[in-house]
Amino acid sequence: MNYGPVLAVAFVLWPVMAVLGGQGFAPLIGLTGLAALVFARPQMPPAAFAYIGFAFVAWAALSELWSPGSRQILSGSLVDGSFSVEARSLSTVLLALTSALTIAASLRTAPAPWASGIVATMLGVQAALVIASPYLSGIALSAVYGEDAEGLAEGAQNIGRGANTLALGLPLLLPLLVLRWRVAGMVLAGLLLAGAAAAYVLLGSDSALYALAGMAAGIGLIVLLPRMGFRWLFGAIAGHIAAAPVLYDRLIRALDPVSQSLPASFRSRLWSWEAVIARSSEAPFTGHGMGATRTWKDTFASRPDWLAQLPDSWTTYPIVPGHPHNMALQIWAETGMIGAVLAALSLVALAFHLPRPCDLPREIRLAIAGLAGAATVIFSFAYSLWNEGFWASLALAAAAIIIWHRTLREAEA
Repeated sequence: MNYGPVLAVAFVLWPVMAVLGGQGFAPLIGLTGLAALVFARPQMPPAAFAYIGFAFVAWAALSELWSPGSRQILSGSLVDGSFSVEARSLSTVLLALTSALTIAASLRTAPAPWASGIVATMLGVQAALVIASPYLSGIALSAVYGEDAEGLAEGAQNIGRGANTLALGLPLLLPLLVLRWRVAGMVLAGLLLAGAAAAYVLLGSDSALYALAGMAAGIGLIVLLPRMGFRWLFGAIAGHIAAAPVLYDRLIRALDPVSQSLPASFRSRLWSWEAVIARSSEAPFTGHGMGATRTWKDTFASRPDWLAQLPDSWTTYPIVPGHPHNMALQIWAETGMIGAVLAALSLVALAFHLPRPCDLPREIRLAIAGLAGAATVIFSFAYSLWNEGFWASLALAAAAIIIWHRTLREAEA
């Protein structure tokens, strides 16, 4: 049976979920995963990278047993609508399983040209919404939240999350436009890229803006290395995870001479990373457990040397604001060396599993490389490691690339 319609329906909801802040992607990938059991049986046995990836997820879930941030498994009631999965370990395992099922179904589906067209159209719709958001968001938020300061802040944060989601969609959309529509596609792609960059600057979405550079770097590497590019790209990401404490410690020290000229928000990010690196050394092999970093509530009042470089309003602000805003460091802090090695090995296995870039259609190899580059930047600056919306949107983007590949391969044949 054809899985294309399922993915097409999911992407019809993509702009909606992005506007709402992205957390709706998790239940959406849950539905596509359940549909995968009906439309396509997963290939058995899975590839080596999948086994290692599941080993990482299993270890991370196990680590919640010794985490000070562990929660009860379930809470609320189905009757009154307050039911939720509280245990981060359980929700992470479910997300990994449904994401794997979605990707496995995409690998076994028939070509679906119209579904691929819907995916591209919906990504274009989201790009238009993000580009317009700096000019229309104020009106829309005021209409929805009125004078509710908390609601306005949450709405503004959701717009930033939507910008990050577009950063994962552009690597799919831009190569398709340039390579399929030629001159008109190049003009449209240029306008979308310039509009997105301008929107990111106006919104203050630094991670999304940096993700554009990550996308360009990933694509550039594949263009330079058409035979071994994926191995170098995913090998570099794996090395980044494996050596994260050393790499970021060196970065912090390198920026120290110019730290006084950096914005306070950026300096606080560096100090957060420094604090997390120090705490990681207390449990180097097993980590402190899933969710531990959100229990580290030391404020800048405990570090007068840092507070002296910040406005007085930062006195009660936590040094680690819920999580490090760096997933590689969070892997080390919460799952230790064991988790970091498993995560890195899964990426190395993926690098050797993927075909050579030159054996794939140009749109597909550029989309894979651009998505990997953009995701790595967001991975390094934005969300918590256990952010379900980010991983679910990344899995949906990967599934879309797979269906596009199958459709293009059929067309070329």
